[in-house]
This record gives sequence, structure tokens and C-alpha cells, in this order.
Amino acid sequence: MFEGRTRLRGLVQGLVGAVGAGVTPVLVVEGCGGSGKSALLHQTVLEWQDRTPTVLVRPRELSADDEDTAWDSAVRPVLAAVLLGLSTEVPGFPLSFERVLLAQIAMRVDTDTLDQEAALEELNRQTNNYRDRNLRDLVRDLAATAGSLIQLPVDPAPVVNRIADYLGGMLETSRRASGFRWSRAALEWFGHQDQRLSLNADHARLRLSAQARSRDPDVRRDVDDLLVAALLADLRHSLAPVSTRRHNVLMLLDDGDIAVATTFVRALLRVRRAIADTARGGHPALPDPLLVVTTSGGLLAEELAEDELPEAPVLAESDVDADLARSARVWLRVRSEDLTSKDVVQLAKSHLWPNDLAASTVGKVVHRLSRGHPKSVDTLLRKLHDEPSRTREPARLLRGAETGLLEPFVREFSAGGRANKHHVQALVTLSAALTKLEAQTLAPLLPDPVGLGSPLYSSPTLWTPGESGEQRLPPLVRYLGLRLLAARPGTDEASWDAVVGKLRDHAGDEGPRLRHTLLLGDRAAVAAELLESLADMATKAWLDLFDLVTGEVNPRETAPDSIGGAARGSDLAHVHRLLGVVPAFDHDPCVTDPDVLQDYAVHVEQALRQLSNRAQDPALLLRRAQRYERFGRNHR
Repeated sequence: MFEGRTRLRGLVQGLVGAVGAGVTPVLVVEGCGGSGKSALLHQTVLEWQDRTPTVLVRPRELSADDEDTAWDSAVRPVLAAVLLGLSTEVPGFPLSFERVLLAQIAMRVDTDTLDQEAALEELNRQTNNYRDRNLRDLVRDLAATAGSLIQLPVDPAPVVNRIADYLGGMLETSRRASGFRWSRAALEWFGHQDQRLSLNADHARLRLSAQARSRDPDVRRDVDDLLVAALLADLRHSLAPVSTRRHNVLMLLDDGDIAVATTFVRALLRVRRAIADTARGGHPALPDPLLVVTTSGGLLAEELAEDELPEAPVLAESDVDADLARSARVWLRVRSEDLTSKDVVQLAKSHLWPNDLAASTVGKVVHRLSRGHPKSVDTLLRKLHDEPSRTREPARLLRGAETGLLEPFVREFSAGGRANKHHVQALVTLSAALTKLEAQTLAPLLPDPVGLGSPLYSSPTLWTPGESGEQRLPPLVRYLGLRLLAARPGTDEASWDAVVGKLRDHAGDEGPRLRHTLLLGDRAAVAAELLESLADMATKAWLDLFDLVTGEVNPRETAPDSIGGAARGSDLAHVHRLLGVVPAFDHDPCVTDPDVLQDYAVHVEQALRQLSNRAQDPALLLRRAQRYERFGRNHR
């Protein structure tokens, strides 16, 4: 069951249906690991594959051997996967890939030892020699080139033969003649390539044959651009006669940060820009019926920034607006968001729970534990499906599951789709840091080979701006990481005391210093400082400081409502208790006992009311006290 992402799915629907609107922007869906980006693409396939030609390409599935054989053109594996995936017949979409196949044939012909005249004769001989068996061999080679980028059966022969038959039939249809000849328009295309070039078409194909094996990066880029241009031209010419077409062709490219995926997107945008520049010279803009949706952890945008593209609109998922999206003619970035409590409750309804357990109860517990992180939601719902009694014991549900919940956040930093254990260990260490800047001081404590150059530091979706604008890890990562950090033995080089102590020693401001001091267990010292500053600071500033200090749950805290050595009823006792109770009440999803929560709410309300006598603006503390009073009153 798929839930949420309503605005993103609506955006895709609008762009798929934007027929005749010119070039649709490349849609880049950004998010951290486990944020549901891949699930969105899989759902999009289900929604559209019967209505328009749709292909899902998964570059992360490309094996090391496949990458080694794809050195002649980084675009070739993706292009091969696209051609194969789009060759599934969809009524009303008579796709014929004549130019792409001509380019593939040219790249298979070895003319290095021949002079130009003999080379051209050999190229034309092999080109004109294609019959059903040759075409099946070519499609079989394309399937090998695509590797595992698209799903093919263990024995791909039947699929290969069916695709070859389909392509052959479409070529016959496009030529409207018997025999196996290539159309004049397709052959001549290599001379102009939709960019008003004045090349000899035969010589252009011959040059492609020679350049296909070059290792020169600039030559390889030219090959990439020609292949992508051929794909766009084939789609354009195939669909030009279809006046009733209602949808664009849909290409879904998962893991856009992978090298072959990034190379394809860069080539696509370069070609589209070149074709658009030609149209600006007074020539009509060419139709472009291809919509590309890709996913990214944020690195793709950094790569594309080097290509001097127009700046892409960047939208939060909740701010997606169809009109704004359509105004982006080149590319558009949308940052995915966590699932809402309503989404998670709806997902919980897809399970059958015991008669005494409501789906809404399960959904709310899971949302509170996961903070709406999609992969964590899925993991916790599956665990509760097997052991529903743990819904009422969230601490038991999480115990031992922390590492598995953290792994998706770093999985995309590793080849093969498995989380690197060193990345997980490093993330646990970094979870103690308040900000990305502060986390840099922990680099010496990270396991080799993780360092400042690691994607753990550079990922723009793992670290996102908080309310203060400083980049922070997701709350779920900090919560789970601190639980695992607290479990490390004291002899570990990156133990709790070593990590948090280093942060405290390098803290530049009062807030971080007090936060780390509190995590180290010196609640009395922090309480004394906060009490002393209450009368001297503006009350709003003091509350901001208090919120920063109490923003994390200390998993080593065993007595949140303790007053330490302070006199009962004193202001110091109230501050001491606030420092333990507020993190537990506000931030610990494992504290769910209504009686405990009510007691905590009363403690906080009483403390804030008494401390308001010391504040410069008592109303601010009294207003906050009312929030906890309402909770206590509503749960009596």
C-alpha cells in the first residue's frame, strides 16, 4: 500500500498530461535515504504503465562488471534500458527507435583498419544487412549493456525476441514499405541532428563508429549527446502523427546521483538546450514528448550546477504548485517531506490488528517513533504486525532495532545498496552534534576510512537547515544515534563521554556548552547557570536557550523528575526538574504512560509558574505553563 505524496503525484500527473506544452522540466525529487523516493517511482509505474509508455531505470543495480563494459559511453546502459523498457506496446503509442538503432549499429562496426571509403562501404553494408536475426542479436546486446538497470527475467531470450519483433514491426510500419530498409529521414537525421547542422549524414555515422571506443572525455560527451538526441528525435517522429495523444512518455530514473544516471541527465539537458537555441533563431520549437523524473540525495543538483543551467526552482513537497512547476522549463527540484500522522494511520489500516487494538492507535505510535520517516514507518509497522502487543511498549519495540532504522539513512552512500557498517558507526557518533559545523570537531573520532570528505558530511539531504538556519541531522537520526551512543562501552575511543566531552570542550556559545554539559550528566551545574541567567536575560531569549539545552532526550537519564541536591520547592529544584522532565515529555516517543505524562505536565506547569516571578516578562513563562496545564486537565 502506498500513502501520501499527494502533491508530488499530482505534479507528475500534470507534467505527464502537458502534451503540446513544449519541453517538460526534468523533475528531481530530493530526500535523504529511506525517504520514500524509490517507492514513489514504483508507485508511478503502477499508475501510468498501462496509459503511456513508462520505463523505470535503476542505475544502482548496475554491477561493477556492467560498468566496466560501459566505458565507451556512460549513457549507453541507461539508453539501452530506456529503449528496452519503452518497447512494451502501449495502444496509441507507436514508438519506433530507428535513429537509436542506427546509432547502435554504427557503434558496433569496427572500421579502425580501413580507409574512409572502405570504412563507409562496410558501415553501409552492415547497416543494410539487418534482418530479424541481426536485430535480435542487437537487442540481446542492448539487454547485456543495460545490465540490471531494468527488470528482465532470468532467461531474457523470450523478452528479447518479443522486443526485437516489435521493433522490427514498428520499423516496417514507419517505412510503409516491404523489405528491410532504413527510412531516408532517419539516415539524414545524422546530418542535422535537429540542430540545423550541415554534416554529411554518412560521415557523421562513420565518425560515431570511430568515436564510440574513445576514452577521451570530450569525445565521449559528444557520443552521449548524439545518442540522447537520437532518442528524443525517435520519440518526436514516432508520435507526431498521433493527434489524439493525451500523455507524454514517462522515464523514471532512480538514484540520479549514480554516475551513469547523472551523465544521462546532463546529456539530456545539454541536448535540449542546444535544440532550444536553434529554435530561438526564428525556427519553430520542436515537440519533446519525454518527461524524466529522477531521484537524488542532493548531489545531482551540485553536478548540474557546473553546467551553467538556469537556476532550478526548489520547492518543499507541501509547497508544490502546478503553475509554478510548469514555469520551470529546464529542471525542477522538489524536496520530499516526511509522512504525516494521518498518512501513517492510513498505512496502519492496511494491516489486521487484534480486536482490542485500533489502527489509529498503532499509526500514532509509529508516527511518534518514526517522526514520519517513510522507511522507518514501514519497518515499524512490519514489526508491530508480528508483535502487536509492543504497540503499548514502544521502548521494547525500539530496543535492538535502532541500527536497522539508521541504516537507510546511509545506504545510498554505498555501492550495492547495503549500508556500510563504518558509515553507521560514524553516523551514531555524529548524532551527538548539534549542527554540521559542530560535527566537524568529531572527525578524529570517526572510524577509518570515514572523514571530512565523506558523504556523511557533504550530503545536502542528510543535513538540512533547522529553524536557526544551521544544518542539522534529522531528529530521528539524533534520537536513535544517541541511544546507540549511550550503549557504547566506556573504553570505546568514541564513547559517550569522549564524544560529548569533545563537543563541550569545543563549544563556542553558551547554549551548546550547556546542552553538552547536561548530556554528560551534570544537571545541577546547568540548573544553577540557567537559574542565575533568568533574571538577567530577556525572557524570550532565556526560553530559546532553555529549548536548545533541553532539545534532546538523554538516554542515560534514569530519574527525569529528580531535584538532585536542591531544597524541595526551591527555584533551583524546579529548574533541576525541568531539565529532566521537559526532554522526556516533549521529545521522548517512548514515554507514553498517561499517568507518567500527566505527572510530568504538572511538574512543568508548577515550575514555570514559580519561575515566572524571576523573569523579566512573566507572561511568557505563564503562557507556556498553560500549555502543560491544558494537557494535565485533558488527561485527568
